Amino acid sequence: MRYIDTHAHLGPWFDEITTFSAEGFVAMQERAGIERTVVTSGSALFTELIYGNEWTIRHAENLEHLLVWLVLNPLKMAESLELLDRFKDHPKVAGFKIHPVQHKYPADIKPTFRLFEKLEPLGLPVLSHGENESYAAPARLRRLAEAFPSITVITAHFGAGQPGQTYEAIDALQDCKTGNLYTDMGTARAIRTGMIGLVVREVGADRVLFGTDSPLYEPMAFPALLAAADITDDEREQIAWRNAERLVLAPKKLS
Repeated sequence: MRYIDTHAHLGPWFDEITTFSAEGFVAMQERAGIERTVVTSGSALFTELIYGNEWTIRHAENLEHLLVWLVLNPLKMAESLELLDRFKDHPKVAGFKIHPVQHKYPADIKPTFRLFEKLEPLGLPVLSHGENESYAAPARLRRLAEAFPSITVITAHFGAGQPGQTYEAIDALQDCKTGNLYTDMGTARAIRTGMIGLVVREVGADRVLFGTDSPLYEPMAFPALLAAADITDDEREQIAWRNAERLVLAPKKLS
């Protein structure tokens, strides 16, 4: 089975065991059978928006395995627009990442809508942190997706993260009138018995992407979880790599 990881992180993290060089990170991913990974800058999720993105793109340029989510922050609009101007056409940038929880803003505030107005003509996907009962609650991301139906919006971590009830996220995915809200399986919630099968039955395998949240989680666990899920082989293949090719790699012909 092929695996394309659409949710991982590169760069310094909180402790030594989750901080890898770019080469060490790629070796860990490939040990897990993952052929390509789209990474987010860890530093850019905190205060180093420009430096973190620059560092991550520079390292990705040297490694075929890596693609990059360009991290943007609507509360730092000038820096975000500078990054867009510099990197929107970069061959390593597959799309954009927002993190309302780390950057401390409700996902559906007007500055986010203004940022999405800049992203809409580019035709690239947007990955957002997803977490129940937070600034990145799935209902907030549903409102963004419905306002911009041409943008693929991915609410990460099954849309739920670790807190709360999975059906809060499932409801948002089902209720999205424009059908452009997706999710990924990069969450500890995926280890719960029957969880992957539940999400697939409720929203469809075509709306779930493979993700690991590596190196915060052990990437080797996620192919095993997908293999154990009570879904069909075709559904497994959609999640493992086909959805990533269609939604994340195809817009810029990165396959």
